[in-house]
Amino acid sequence: MDIRQLRTFVTVARFGSVTKAAEALHVTQPAVSGQLRSLEEELDVRLLSRTTSSVTLTQSGEALIGKAEKALEAFGAFVHAARSFRGQIEGRLRIGFVMLDPAALRVGPLLAEMVARHPGLKIDLQVGRTSWLHDALRGAEIDAALLVCKTRPEGTTMKVLDEMTFRLVVPASWQDVIEGEQTLGRLANKPWIRMAPRSGHQEVLNEILKAAAFRPVETVEADHEQTMRALVAAGVGVGLMREALAIEARDAGEVVFYGDHRATTQVAFVYAEGRNGDPAIQATLDALDAIWADDARTCAETPRSSA
Repeated sequence: MDIRQLRTFVTVARFGSVTKAAEALHVTQPAVSGQLRSLEEELDVRLLSRTTSSVTLTQSGEALIGKAEKALEAFGAFVHAARSFRGQIEGRLRIGFVMLDPAALRVGPLLAEMVARHPGLKIDLQVGRTSWLHDALRGAEIDAALLVCKTRPEGTTMKVLDEMTFRLVVPASWQDVIEGEQTLGRLANKPWIRMAPRSGHQEVLNEILKAAAFRPVETVEADHEQTMRALVAAGVGVGLMREALAIEARDAGEVVFYGDHRATTQVAFVYAEGRNGDPAIQATLDALDAIWADDARTCAETPRSSA
């Protein structure tokens, strides 16, 4: 028995006519009669009583018609559900991201978009230092990464999502450098919080210091931005902070912007060159396009507060 026989039985019972059922099913009358005959022979049950002018349900047919309709309904639901998975991507995707606030990297919206579009794709998130993420990409420990960087890591493809500004900040308690002209030279003998090697922070700091005639006295190394905030607020040394976080810390009385010393870098999605055209990577790129485009529209519509 196949689903066509069941559909023919229900349609004939509904119309009470082989001719009308054939028209509704877009088949010939002999095809309808053949389907009904095959169904009754296979079940060894008489389902319909035929006359020259009409077709009516037998007692057995009356008892079975409701179940046949439910079976067709269940089959339709199955087909609809199966079709909803067309184009779905399955497997596992490992994404790393730098030690920044996940909200600044839109990690939550990205995962929400990916889960909604591709429920069969299992996604692993890993947080790490930029240097580890570079090595993990090269060693295929992760498939892609959300980085803050000015340059593309060797052997990767980079999609730039947005720009990100960093500001030089000092502890709010450092009155001796806060007052007066805030030149970089006045910080030459002050302790600086060391940036992690090969990090986006290091790239940005190098840009700020390229015109300075001194090398910072570096102390504690910090790669996590909330750690950086806590260290600067505690008076450990000069730090570099993402502008939005720096504004928050300044408004809380923890840090002070040191002059207008700032530099801009990029938020980027990076993956191995050999993964071009990979369905999971392409799905992530599509989701990122939607998320960052929506964010750009929101920013354009919302007035910005002054720094």
